[in-house]
Amino acid sequence: MNKNQHYHKQLDTPCLIIGKNFLQQNINLMQQEVSAKTKTLRPHVKSHKCSKIAKMQVEAGAVGVAVAKVSEAIPLLKEDINNILITSPVVTEIKLDKLRWCLQKSNDIAIVVDDIKNAVALNTLAKDQNKILNVLIDIDPGIGRTGILYNDVISFYNELIKLKHISVKGIQCYAGNLQHIYDFEERKRQSKAAMQKAAECLAALQTIDKNRLTLTGSGTGTYEIDLESPAVTEVQPGSYTIMDSEYFSIQSNNNDEHDNKFKPAMRLLTTIISANKSTHVTCDAGWKALYEVSTPPLVIQPAGYCYSWGGFGDEHGKITLAKNIEQSLPKVGDVLELVVAHCDPTVNMFDNFYVIDDEKVIDEWPIDLRGKSQ
Repeated sequence: MNKNQHYHKQLDTPCLIIGKNFLQQNINLMQQEVSAKTKTLRPHVKSHKCSKIAKMQVEAGAVGVAVAKVSEAIPLLKEDINNILITSPVVTEIKLDKLRWCLQKSNDIAIVVDDIKNAVALNTLAKDQNKILNVLIDIDPGIGRTGILYNDVISFYNELIKLKHISVKGIQCYAGNLQHIYDFEERKRQSKAAMQKAAECLAALQTIDKNRLTLTGSGTGTYEIDLESPAVTEVQPGSYTIMDSEYFSIQSNNNDEHDNKFKPAMRLLTTIISANKSTHVTCDAGWKALYEVSTPPLVIQPAGYCYSWGGFGDEHGKITLAKNIEQSLPKVGDVLELVVAHCDPTVNMFDNFYVIDDEKVIDEWPIDLRGKSQ
């Protein structure tokens, strides 16, 4: 590969690129904001799924990382990233075997729990390993996905402490349903309400458990709100590293139109492959390259043009001009850069990131957590 060429000419499309400077800026900014509030940062890696980026986050000051599934923890441990919280319950025998391997590799594994039978199985696993497994009580903030009710925390804790090979380290309260609420004040109101209830649970636990307990949760859409809560000890944002149009499309604390605090470190490159219509042209990035949600991807290059992407099937995308805009459509062979709609599942469709610096490809990073959905 000739690294003296502009990266548009170096890369086959569709592909994902990472602007190294933007990535480092985003990592540093989040770490600075969390540290300024004397909280700890445990970034969620389910967004970028890349151990190299996870290492950058830890090197910048993160206490560790969070993963959604036990299978995501395995490649991280192989890269010596050890302080890992698994934020979904691990319940089947196959998954418990994977967790057993993780415990053999590291003593800094923690997991959430919301079911006493599952807790008993985790206790047995830890006993067999002659270890103590750290657990967090998972609270349902109103999503209805995982977690117990706020009012059940004390009774659940009293059951857990009967198990001698697990150690309750606190609670997790992640309100994923609030992260993309457009109106900042409404998002703030709902997140404060959820975390206040979690704070009351933590205070109740502290009356019977004198150890310092963790209250963890939050995401890119609510972290700056949740950092203001005295009870919150740790936050788990993930998408801030690479960003997507869903997060750009919500209000921030200081911007009534969109959240522009974190930069679009990740973009998708797509090439125009057909231009036989006056109304649109066709690119090589369809639904297999861009996960579709209600928020559309943003075409940001070439700058100054109002192009819109629309799904044209699995393999192809439809590029049109915004209404009432007198501009020309791109030509066959032109390369466009898009901020993807939803980064997590889009990243999961690709094998690697191409790292860009000074308009050139300088490295290739494997997305080594790709496909780890088990």
